[in-house]
Amino acid sequence: MKNGVLFIYGLFIAMTAGLISCEGDQGPIGPAGPTSESSCIECHANSQKITAKLYQWEHSVHATGGNNSHNATNCAICHTSQGFVERIATDTNATVATIQDPLPINCYTCHQIHTTYTEADWAFTQDDPVTIWVGGQTLDFGKGNLCISCHQSRVFTPALPFEPEIVNTGDTVNITTTRYGPHHGPQGMMLPGLNGYEIPGPVAYENSAHTALLANSAKNACITCHMGTVQEGVASGGHTFRVISEEGVINTAACAECHTNANDLNALVDDRQAQIEARLAELEGLLVARGLYNATSGQNTKGKYAEYEAGALFNFKYVEEDKSRGVHNFKYANALLVNSIAALQ
Repeated sequence: MKNGVLFIYGLFIAMTAGLISCEGDQGPIGPAGPTSESSCIECHANSQKITAKLYQWEHSVHATGGNNSHNATNCAICHTSQGFVERIATDTNATVATIQDPLPINCYTCHQIHTTYTEADWAFTQDDPVTIWVGGQTLDFGKGNLCISCHQSRVFTPALPFEPEIVNTGDTVNITTTRYGPHHGPQGMMLPGLNGYEIPGPVAYENSAHTALLANSAKNACITCHMGTVQEGVASGGHTFRVISEEGVINTAACAECHTNANDLNALVDDRQAQIEARLAELEGLLVARGLYNATSGQNTKGKYAEYEAGALFNFKYVEEDKSRGVHNFKYANALLVNSIAALQ
């Protein structure tokens, strides 16, 4: 029995030695990589912080909106994670090629993940002041610069003068696309009150208090309100990027610094949004009556129009696509709508 045990032990040693010595063509072990367990733990500790942020993000429109399917070269720069990262790196407004396997906006879009393998990897991929595409103004929203890199009007053709002196100059605008205007998400222009077609009319073009209070680097603009304290897990706030939940409940924690009474805040929002909705409906009716807009398809009609008519169409889409229904900058949005209505009546 003893000899049998020794035989087996000797066979095991021989096999182990053979396995250890079998390096093949690999050569010796190289130098240590840039990471260590301690550096990983800086982010991947058992606090579940990353998991919590991911859970919030999974309920955001960035994650669920499905717009990453728009992966053509000029769309991918904002609609896909890979396209956004490429645009920031190359400072161009189109990707080299159509993005394959397009991803929605995610952690790697906004943060410098696994660059230094420290907490510095939470730094933003873009935080420089942004020169917006339409109008050419340079805006510094602090951390909000990341947001307005995409949340601004796209370039549209033909362009409009943004300081019209009179309602009808006699000029015509030849609109050759049914998607004329600012495209989706021009919030980065609405908050500072820029680049609407400012038709002279009964209401002066002014900005609401949000412009002075939020549209600056100290307040970080978008982030102050859209990433407030998380409510009910994923209802609003944090990486859901929602100020108002899908059920219509305002995240008052994001507004409490200025709006200390929640009931007053809700009443104010209801009033302002009702006014903007009514004026959007009125302007839409006038655009339809003039043949500029199809309310069923949600698209404009191709053709040649007076400059102020094209401008009114732009203003309608601008306010509508801002999506806040006046919350971002009520005074400016209201002036664009009221003066456009007056011009078309």
